[in-house]
Amino acid sequence: MLQYINSFGFNSQIGRINYSRNNNLPPRLHANKLQGLQQDTVTFTGMSAPSHYKSVFDYLAADILSKNKKYQVDGSMLSATNIKGAIDKLFNLNRVYGPYITSNYEKIKWKSYIPQDIRIYSIDKINEARASRLKQWQQFLEQPESNPVAKAFPELIDAVKGNKSLKFVIWNAVNSEIKVNNRHIPVPLDPVALYKTIVGYEKIEPIDRAVRCASPSFIELYTHRLRDTLLETKGLSDNKAVWVRIPSFKNDPMEKEANVASLEILSNRNWCTRSSVDKAEAALEDGDFHLFLERDKNNLWKTQIGMTTSSGKIDQIQGPENNNIIPTSEVENIKEYLKSNGLKCQSGIIPEGPKALQQILISEKLAEFDETLGKTLEKAIKDDDAFAIFKFMNGKVKTLENGKLEIGTYKPSYVANANSGISVPYSMMGINEDVLLKDVEVINGDFILDNKNSLFNSSITEIPPSLKTVTGKIVCTKEQYQRFAAEIDKLTNGNSRKLIIHTYQIR
Repeated sequence: MLQYINSFGFNSQIGRINYSRNNNLPPRLHANKLQGLQQDTVTFTGMSAPSHYKSVFDYLAADILSKNKKYQVDGSMLSATNIKGAIDKLFNLNRVYGPYITSNYEKIKWKSYIPQDIRIYSIDKINEARASRLKQWQQFLEQPESNPVAKAFPELIDAVKGNKSLKFVIWNAVNSEIKVNNRHIPVPLDPVALYKTIVGYEKIEPIDRAVRCASPSFIELYTHRLRDTLLETKGLSDNKAVWVRIPSFKNDPMEKEANVASLEILSNRNWCTRSSVDKAEAALEDGDFHLFLERDKNNLWKTQIGMTTSSGKIDQIQGPENNNIIPTSEVENIKEYLKSNGLKCQSGIIPEGPKALQQILISEKLAEFDETLGKTLEKAIKDDDAFAIFKFMNGKVKTLENGKLEIGTYKPSYVANANSGISVPYSMMGINEDVLLKDVEVINGDFILDNKNSLFNSSITEIPPSLKTVTGKIVCTKEQYQRFAAEIDKLTNGNSRKLIIHTYQIR
């Protein structure tokens, strides 16, 4: 469909074409035969040229409405002439602020090892945090002059009060990152950062609006201003990359509220520490919080690493994805920071994920490169390359004539440090066992599905469909056997000596 027409100088409303058409005619035009007229007509509706809008926020509001069908605004109302009326109508009909978007734990892509109760609890807290933060923003936008946060900043109140297009743009920016299928928490409200962002947009020349507003977005610029304003107070704003230590309540009892606010501001959008409703306050109860930020290609601050402290040691480390796996590109940076600051790491595996030491060991393993394979383990997992993964793990793998695989003893965990005996479940390395075992035909050894610690149990949902031979024993729990009894009996040929069923109490 023809969407934009730039060659007609007689109409300022350059935008989507709205037409009614006869099904027997081409979609470009329609024949208007009313009252005997025999002519083709084109009706121009939709957005005007960016420079024609009264303000940059009128233009941004029209752009938002053109892309978001939930507001159900007719295209003819998006022009520079009509956009103010469209925005006024949305506010008058109370169709701007509600309802708040909630996250659904069933639509989140979880790591397989995370128990159901933790998933539900986590999302309940996320939704509580979302509602609290969005309520703060809504109350500010509805009555900026009454907001205690903004009262000390009259310039911001003057900018926002009465400017419905600006209010609409801010509200959509704050909501833009949160969805039903993610765990993102809205940004905190900071009057200084918000005013700086608004002024930056007001200074955009009309002719530059389309380019300057395309990227980075309002929310990206506000988040940067939020962080940069804070880093200015710490004398760190001029750097390209920085580590920031936020003191615990024990180490800095006089600045409790300021430190909680700093953690919320510097936290990544899908970290629970983005909001004190969930973890920001709790994270500073026991120990300091350490963050690493660096500037991206647009020179905006991005938070890359966050580290909690427990009992005097680094407890957990998170990257931007909040998936318990440290970005491999940051491993050496983290190790150097830990060493230079005399910091030690906690070790262990818990239902929520691995502790700091295991996280570092996992990322080091993921970064391993095999010259014969021409890839890292991280790439092998991303590619679902089972042959490469098995080679990285124990080297006992070969391809059979029919293209299937033969492997050695299978155990769904990896010994990350032989000297200390530290092991890591495959699931916590991001390995999907069903995909890994899909083409395995022969296990030349034991097929081990369980462990005394249930976090190390296999997470397969089916016995590998291609598996025909297990030369050793099949080891599983009673529950696993009940689930896969028919397939296991077939693999053991009913030989009870080849089957070990554990009935110990799983912890």
